[in-house]
Amino acid sequence: MSDSIYHEFTPVSKAEWLQQLAKDLKGKSLEDLRWSLSEDISVDPFYHPDDFEGEPDFIALAASKAANSWEIGEYIPVPDMAKANRDALEGLLSGVQAPLFQLHHQPGPAELGLLLEGIRPDLVSLHFEQDHPGKNPEQLLFDFAHWVQSQGIDTDHVTGTLDFDPLLDWSEPPYDMLTRVLAFCESEMPRFRPLQIDVRPFHDRPMHVVDELTFALAKGAECLSALSDKGLSVREINNHLHISIAINTSFFVAIAKLRALKLVWANLLGAYGHADASLPPVIVHFAPETQTADANTNMIRAATQAMSAVIGGAHTLFVLPSDAATVDESSAFSRRIARNVQHLLKMESYLDRVVDPAAGSFYIEKLTQLLAQNAWAKFQEIERKGGFMQIVDL
Repeated sequence: MSDSIYHEFTPVSKAEWLQQLAKDLKGKSLEDLRWSLSEDISVDPFYHPDDFEGEPDFIALAASKAANSWEIGEYIPVPDMAKANRDALEGLLSGVQAPLFQLHHQPGPAELGLLLEGIRPDLVSLHFEQDHPGKNPEQLLFDFAHWVQSQGIDTDHVTGTLDFDPLLDWSEPPYDMLTRVLAFCESEMPRFRPLQIDVRPFHDRPMHVVDELTFALAKGAECLSALSDKGLSVREINNHLHISIAINTSFFVAIAKLRALKLVWANLLGAYGHADASLPPVIVHFAPETQTADANTNMIRAATQAMSAVIGGAHTLFVLPSDAATVDESSAFSRRIARNVQHLLKMESYLDRVVDPAAGSFYIEKLTQLLAQNAWAKFQEIERKGGFMQIVDL
């Protein structure tokens, strides 16, 4: 479209907008509409291009994607392998692209084969979460790779993740094991990401969103430094990690949080001399506390929560079934609705067709900027104190 269309309109200065706002507010102060997210962050109800003079142009933050497409995820509890396999196949036939298997014990090779029977690992993204004592992510990865090879599929084509966060669930970070795992993926499964930077334990109310971003940076820096000391390059580490984060029902805050996460992570990579490295995938989950006992309320909330994740640039999204807060096993109906929320956002709202839909929204851009700046400042303070391990009681 030619820029000439804009010559048909007279530019309106910020002062003129404020004058009109004062008239429309009929004596009420614009300051009364100022919103404080925290002690350090206050957001005005109105922003204008003049507020961004002298700053870089807005850039798309959707992880170098050509479009805003994301993977439709679904939780697959694994009470037993055969049932989980049936649930996974049902989801895949209904449009799921990224099943997340929630394992409650370490599966042997035969069990893993039963769990994955009929699933094409070269056509979908497979994710594994180990929620049990004595878990061994290295053995799980090797068993999975062996199963892939037994299916006659090239491991170069396999995508997915493990929830291997060395700074959770272990009294001492198992960096030696993680180094072997990452080296294996670098040579044998180049598109698989076993290292998880899990920020979900730090999720809290919207006012603490800066702390979430700060801990994401601190955990990331801790892992990059420790694994670099083991002989891996920062680029190799970054190529095999993913970030897991939770969102709540604060729509604009969730969008800005995900966008700010991409900004600060790019800044972290730049600090290590890899400013041109691609951003790792951000895997988004609903915070469990956002769910109520009313399934209908949860279904309605799911639409806006999912929208905020997608607009923020999620790579993979897991929508909680509407009955997740009240039952041990979600119904087929609630799982179907959770999937369909994402289908609607793609097929009817077309949110997958625009890279960074929030780009250029002055309100969201400013909130993103404030979150990123405050998180980076707090991260630098943590680094001066010795890093993540010195400030967090694991």
